[in-house]
Amino acid sequence: MWRIAGQPAFARRGRASKIFGWRAIRVGKRATIGDACWIQAVERYGGQSFRPSISIGDDVHLSDAVHISAVSSIEIGNGCLLGSRIYIGDHAHGDSADGAHRAMSPARRPLARVEPIRIGDDCWICDGAVILAGTRLAPGCIVAANAVVRLTADAACVIAGNPATIVKRL
Repeated sequence: MWRIAGQPAFARRGRASKIFGWRAIRVGKRATIGDACWIQAVERYGGQSFRPSISIGDDVHLSDAVHISAVSSIEIGNGCLLGSRIYIGDHAHGDSADGAHRAMSPARRPLARVEPIRIGDDCWICDGAVILAGTRLAPGCIVAANAVVRLTADAACVIAGNPATIVKRL
């Protein structure tokens, strides 16, 4: 993993891209980041404290407008390709399932559903996909455009839909 002056070092960093919490972010060799990306390792939110970790492997390519947000752990394996307008987040703003936070503005809710995300080597995540807390993708998975993913894929497969399901084994 590479660093320059303590900050994550991408082989190419696009215009208007922002990185927050760089002490908790590791970037592999030859990784690139497109324009308008936002990578954040969140240590504090409201009254909550976290120990985030983001690991981006070797030869990973993030296209434009990728947003990665971690309060726990997000790992992206070597050789992954991420399309444009992708969100990867290991948490949610509140838990409205029990109704406790429904009356609160989402920005004021405590972060909930905190679970690590693991994306294996050589995965391809297509444009507009959303990768939610607890997702685990085996090496070689393909996530279709606009899929909303919160599942475990133990072998290479194609994942599509909202909510996403495995539609084909590779």
